[in-house]
Amino acid sequence: MIIKIKTKDFNFQKTFDSGLFYFFYEDEPIREVYIGELVNLKFKQIKNELIISCSKELKKEHKNSLVKRIKYCFGLEEDLTEFYKICKKDVVLKNYLDKIKETRIFSAFSDFESLVGAIISQNNSYRNYRKQMLAVYKKLNFIQENYTEKNLSGLKLGYKIPFLVFLARDFGKIEISKIKGIGNYSKNLFEIFQKRNYNSFYIDCLTEKIMREKYKIKGNLEEESKKLWGKYRGLAEAYLQRFFEIK
Repeated sequence: MIIKIKTKDFNFQKTFDSGLFYFFYEDEPIREVYIGELVNLKFKQIKNELIISCSKELKKEHKNSLVKRIKYCFGLEEDLTEFYKICKKDVVLKNYLDKIKETRIFSAFSDFESLVGAIISQNNSYRNYRKQMLAVYKKLNFIQENYTEKNLSGLKLGYKIPFLVFLARDFGKIEISKIKGIGNYSKNLFEIFQKRNYNSFYIDCLTEKIMREKYKIKGNLEEESKKLWGKYRGLAEAYLQRFFEIK
């Protein structure tokens, strides 16, 4: 089954090649998702159409649900004109404007997947995060009931295993902020990448390093981020981390 989605100001391959945090974990633009049943998807773009090859014929309601989810996860209906203007004036981002335009951040296919990633990314390098997420995806996908201590063993996740078990047990039952292992860092990561709330912001070692060294900021980073990027500060941070993270 082939699904086609019209796009504007979006380059799929450019985004895929730019350094991803969620949705895709393999070297090729392929993904297995659960949409009523497990389905393998393969992505490509021809001109202004995103083309998705599905391994199975989908019921109408499942197809519509998938299209809606892909549009959301890929930010296909977002207008980033205002953000581009901010980047053009920014002392650092102006040098990366050609890499920013026509790209998006990709959200996880599900909220559960996003929180799995938020936990695994804690105290982790980007390279190791990608490696571990691929292993988790291959073994368990992001199906909540699969996340047991037994299934997670052997994935070299250490102290994060109990937190992933707590997540699987409590997700959907209690507030995210009350789930063990989900602190302020994870909540803000969830807001930016999953809820696409670009006014959210978090401060980690890399963000502090960028703001202190590249922007020469000596004061409060939280307040300065509002002055620099306004309601797009979380999106600016996502791109800055992409450009300066050691891959």
